[in-house]
Amino acid sequence: MITFDNLSLIIGGVVLFLALLTPWINIFVRRPSVPYASDDASEDEPDNGSEHDRYPDISIIITPHDNARELEENLPAFLSQDYPGNFKVIVVAWKSDSDDEDVLKRYSSDPHLYTTYIPDSSRYMSRKKLAITIGVKAAQTEWVIMTDITSRPDSGQWLKAVAAHCNEGNRLVIGYSRYSEETSDFRQFERLVTDFYLMRETQKGRTYRCNSTCLAFRKSDFVREEGFRGNLKYLRGEYDFMANKYAQPMAVALEADPETGWMTEQEPTDKEWRNKHLFYIENRRHLTGSARHRLPIIIDQIALYINYIAIIGSAIFGFMTNRLIIVAAAALALVITLIIRTAVASRAMKAWMTDIPAWKTVAYEIGLGLSWLSYKLRYMHADKNDFISHKI
Repeated sequence: MITFDNLSLIIGGVVLFLALLTPWINIFVRRPSVPYASDDASEDEPDNGSEHDRYPDISIIITPHDNARELEENLPAFLSQDYPGNFKVIVVAWKSDSDDEDVLKRYSSDPHLYTTYIPDSSRYMSRKKLAITIGVKAAQTEWVIMTDITSRPDSGQWLKAVAAHCNEGNRLVIGYSRYSEETSDFRQFERLVTDFYLMRETQKGRTYRCNSTCLAFRKSDFVREEGFRGNLKYLRGEYDFMANKYAQPMAVALEADPETGWMTEQEPTDKEWRNKHLFYIENRRHLTGSARHRLPIIIDQIALYINYIAIIGSAIFGFMTNRLIIVAAAALALVITLIIRTAVASRAMKAWMTDIPAWKTVAYEIGLGLSWLSYKLRYMHADKNDFISHKI
């Protein structure tokens, strides 16, 4: 016999209310819109002059290190860009990387390629940051794009799409890159969630960091502000530190046109994936606006876990006290939660062309918080000198 007592009705009502409310406290609901370069460029700058005049001369800086295979596969995609203006691909390599040198020699006759090298030894700063700095100094253009050879443009129009935003009103342009299809679904899912938070901030005029491998900036800003000064000793986080330091409110453009502006990154190894998280935990301590950026993430996670804890807790309580109304309400709340969260996530992933089965999204959402916690625990037990070049 089902008994309708006040406690059952209150608990049942609360758990159903949470099931209806909390799925909407979700970055998939607040996801960024998909911008198109052709639309944004027309707003950024009036259409006057020839096509060549509207696209500035631009340099692309690539800093390989033991990446002969990636150079062979991806360098042609940069050199063959269909671009109305002049562009130069500046490759800053390690002099001791003979395999990289062999690949670069095969492309040495390409008029768009310029190769330079960094010294075999450098002290008290990240060699990656040193390579980027050398590349900026070698650039003969105001606008410079920083990217990685482990990524490749999805289109021959990629450079044109990014450069369309390189105008008087912008100080930075952040491109969009995603992992290759071979990457595990969970890593693609986490990457998309992270990108959503960051791109939404940029679209609202506040840029925190750059999670992609495409960042365009002004050489004059880099020289005036002394490049990576302030974060030279940190071994990773070049894109994050650049975006955090040089972004200005409402002066950062986002290029994420899926037809022309996307890049694809190769699947990260387990070590690369682990280091990406650990180094970010260290680097975010030195980024401006970390608390503001993390607050909505924390709120979303709290809402998610409160809902599931309420469902599980009420179901257990209902069984133990023989209150079937509470058990039924918990079951209905679970169904509502799964339906709404799956539908919302599926719609967002479809809009951003991420092919992850919808039925996995609920487990992945729960797993995100647990994954982040595990890396936080790893970081707490790590040797902090591993994150810097200044060894004590």
